[in-house]
Amino acid sequence: MRESKAEFEKLFQTASNLQKLLQAGDVLYSSIGPSTFFFSHAGIVGSDGRIFHAHPSGGITESLTVYLSRHRYGGTITLLRPKIDPSGAADWAERSISLMKGYRFSRTLADPAWNYCTKFVWQAFWSGASTDLTSARKQLPKRWIFPHHIKHSSLFEPIAKFSLEYRL
Repeated sequence: MRESKAEFEKLFQTASNLQKLLQAGDVLYSSIGPSTFFFSHAGIVGSDGRIFHAHPSGGITESLTVYLSRHRYGGTITLLRPKIDPSGAADWAERSISLMKGYRFSRTLADPAWNYCTKFVWQAFWSGASTDLTSARKQLPKRWIFPHHIKHSSLFEPIAKFSLEYRL
């Protein structure tokens, strides 16, 4: 029991440190690992500090602590801060999260019903802030939004990187 309590304290400490830095429209980008099925993951921070993201059960909204608990020991979470005003993107994410029916790799960019994490973040910025995070030369109605489009977008500034030190 002590070990479990100590691990939860590490989780809460990480969440507390990260929460102090969060702003609406920030993006949390997690490293590749078993807790993300060996893909990276991304979510967008809403105006209330909650995290909006795609999940196999559909679009979900979670507190930072619950969001972090989904990611495991040895991974990292990078806080990406938009260089543009992200308030419209955060608002779009809050309004549109309930439209997501499930987690599916759909290339149709205008469809919020069948979604995956990086496409949802891209949609928030495209629909809410008129910004293409991929810097694509040609806009296509169907294409993939890969994790590197988010992580390496010139429109984000990495603010902090947190190592996940808890074992839950």
